[in-house]
Amino acid sequence: MANTEIPGVVRRTDPTGDAAPLVFDSPHTGLLFPDDFKPAIPLDICERVSDWFVEELFGACTRHGAILVEALFRRAYIDPNRDTADLDLSMVAGDWPDPVAVTEKTKRGASLIWKVIDGETAIYPGKLPADLVRHRIETYWRPYHQTLRQALDETFERFGRVYHVDCHSMPEWGDARWGDQGERRADFIVGTRDGTTAGSAFTELVVESLRASGYSVGVNDKFKGVELIRRYSDPAAGRQSLQIEVNRGIYMDEAAITRNERFAGTKAAITRMIEDLEAFARV
Repeated sequence: MANTEIPGVVRRTDPTGDAAPLVFDSPHTGLLFPDDFKPAIPLDICERVSDWFVEELFGACTRHGAILVEALFRRAYIDPNRDTADLDLSMVAGDWPDPVAVTEKTKRGASLIWKVIDGETAIYPGKLPADLVRHRIETYWRPYHQTLRQALDETFERFGRVYHVDCHSMPEWGDARWGDQGERRADFIVGTRDGTTAGSAFTELVVESLRASGYSVGVNDKFKGVELIRRYSDPAAGRQSLQIEVNRGIYMDEAAITRNERFAGTKAAITRMIEDLEAFARV
C-alpha cells in the first residue's frame, strides 16, 4: 500500500525499503485544531498539549522497514489514545447513548475529550453538544484507529507477527497528579501495561538498546500505556505492543518549545534502537 493521508486527520508512511514486521505510531504530535474547536481560554494554552517533535525523533523507522502512522489533529481536541467509552458525561449536553466507563484519565480531565489543561484550567465555557462529540469520534478518532489497525493487520498477515511501538513524550519533571512531584523522570519509560502487551524479549531489547546509549530507562513506571497498546496487542498470538515515553528534557526546551542541544544525540540513540529492533524483528 502506498503512503496515504486524510488531510488534517491521519498520515501513513510506508517503508522506503524492504518491509519488516514493525509498525510505529505517533498519536499526539498533530498540530491541527479543527474550526469547530472553540475554547474559553487562549489557544496557545491548548497548543501546549502535544508530544512535540516525537515524529521526528522516531522518523528513521520507515528507513528500517516500519510503517509509521501519525495523527494530524491535536490531542486536546480528541485523544486517539483513549477508548470512546472514556468520556466525561459532565461535558456533554444532551443524551449520550453509548457505554461510558470512567477511568483515571477521566478523573484527571484528560479522557477522550479533554476537559482541562494541566489538570486545572478548564478548556470550554460549557458543555459540548452530543452531536459535536460524535463528529469528533467519527471524523478523527475512528479514521486514526482504522489506519493503525490496517497497518498492523497487513503486517501481521505478511509476517505472521507484528511489533508495534507507540511513541510519546513526557514532561521532564514529575507533578502531584502522578505522585512524583519534584522528581526528575527517567530519560525513557517503556510501558507494557505490566507485561500484558509485549513479551520480555521485545521489551528488554528496547530497554537495553537505549541504556547502551547512556540513557536511564524505566519500565512501567507511571506511564504504563493506555488504549492503543491495550487494544491492538495479543502477545500470545504474535501481536506485541509497547509504549515509549521520551523525557522532553533530553531533546527540547519545554518552555520555549524548541529543540535543545541534546536533540541530535537523543534522535541518534532512538535511531540505533530502531536499527536493533529491525534486526530483532526480522529473525
